[in-house]
Amino acid sequence: MPPRWGITVCLVSTELMRSRLFFAVCSLAAAQFGPSKVVSARLENITVVPDKASIHVNIRNSGDRPITAFSIDFYVLDAKGERIPCGGRGVDMIDWSDPMPGRNLYIHMRRNWTPPNGTFLIDGYPRCPGVEAPLDSIQVELNNVMFDDGTGEGDSHRMEFTLLARQQARNERLKWIGRFTALRDAPDLKSAAQSLYQDLVNAAHSEEINPDDAARQGMARPVREELQRLALEITQWAAHNTTLQKNEFLAWRITDIEQRTARLVRGGGAGSSPLP
Repeated sequence: MPPRWGITVCLVSTELMRSRLFFAVCSLAAAQFGPSKVVSARLENITVVPDKASIHVNIRNSGDRPITAFSIDFYVLDAKGERIPCGGRGVDMIDWSDPMPGRNLYIHMRRNWTPPNGTFLIDGYPRCPGVEAPLDSIQVELNNVMFDDGTGEGDSHRMEFTLLARQQARNERLKWIGRFTALRDAPDLKSAAQSLYQDLVNAAHSEEINPDDAARQGMARPVREELQRLALEITQWAAHNTTLQKNEFLAWRITDIEQRTARLVRGGGAGSSPLP
C-alpha cells in the first residue's frame, strides 16, 4: 500500500509538516474550555492523557458546511488572569485523498472533511514555557475553522497562513498537472514520461542552487517531490509498456492528483490567482 501523506499544521513549532494522525482511546480528567470566535464548530469531550502528556479534543461541526481545516490553542491563566500560551495543534485536510474505486487504497491520507454535525478527534501536546502547569489546568480554544472554498471563521492570521500553504501547493501542482494527464493518451509514453521526470528533476535542482527562491516556495517543494516520484514510477513502467491503461494503480494516481488539485484551486481562496 502506498504511503499516506497529508498537510498538518503544528502550532507548537509553527511549521508545516506532513504526517499521519493516530489517536489512542483513553478518557481521563477533563481539561477546560476556552473562549472562541468560531460559530460553526465547538469543542466537546476534552480529556487529558497523563501517561502521554497529551490532551484529546473532539471538534463538532455545528454549522451547515463541511470543515476542511481547523486549529486549536492551549493556554493557562496566570495569577492576574492573563493568558500564557502553551502551543496548539491544527490540521488542513483540503489535499487529502478519496479512495481508489474498487480497491479502497489511498494515495495520501483519507479525505476526512468533517460534515455537518460530524466530529473530528485530534490530540495535542501542550507545553507552557517557564510554567509548571498540570494538564487538567490547561484551557483549550478553537482558534479557527475553514471550509472548502477558502473561507473560514476565527483567527484571520491563522487562516491566512493556511491559505498561503494551499496556494503554494496549488500553484506548483498546476504547473505540472496538464503534462501528467496528457500521459494517458501519449503516443510515445516512454519519451513523454522521461521528459516530464527530467523536467521535474531540473526544477528541483534549480531550487537547490537558488536558496532564496526555495525559502519562498514553502509547500511547493513537497508537492514537486511527490510528482517527481510518480513521474519516475511511470517512466519505469513505460520502459516495458506502451500505455498506462494496463496499470490501473498508476492511472488512478493521476486521477487522484486531478481531484486534489481541483480542491486546492477551490480552497486556495481569492488572495492569489491560479496559474493559467
